[in-house]
Amino acid sequence: MAEKVRDLRSALALLEQMPDQLIETEVEVDPMAELAGVYRYVGAGGTVKCPTKEGSAMIFNRIKGHPDARVAIGLLASRKRVAALLDTQPENLGKVLCKSVENPIPPVDLEGDAPCQQVVHKAADSDFDLYKLKQRSIADGMDYNRVCGDCRL
Repeated sequence: MAEKVRDLRSALALLEQMPDQLIETEVEVDPMAELAGVYRYVGAGGTVKCPTKEGSAMIFNRIKGHPDARVAIGLLASRKRVAALLDTQPENLGKVLCKSVENPIPPVDLEGDAPCQQVVHKAADSDFDLYKLKQRSIADGMDYNRVCGDCRL
């Protein structure tokens, strides 16, 4: 591998170079069930029923109701992709992951505001509404973030 994957941009760049590993679409999708449904058939290569096929990861560039948002889905949905992102072979993933736990990289402390916290939603905000969060698919019993229990918005 020429460069190590260090962030989402470099991961997407690597997947773009791999045949049939990334699909990008400009078609607008509704985040309420439609996005997950499109990925299930186009990206995942079939239904979620066994046997699941290996399909491509996808980038949706137009999300209904969210003009500035893009969604990447399925990046870690195959051992082949995960192995490529970690610069190893699929059969070595267990060893690589075990080694990473045994040798963690210490966190880097930054001064000032962290870039990942540029948009913060607080419960005290007048327009805050936890129930606006969308379901991933119609089969979900309720909105994904209401189920997770420890939601951090």
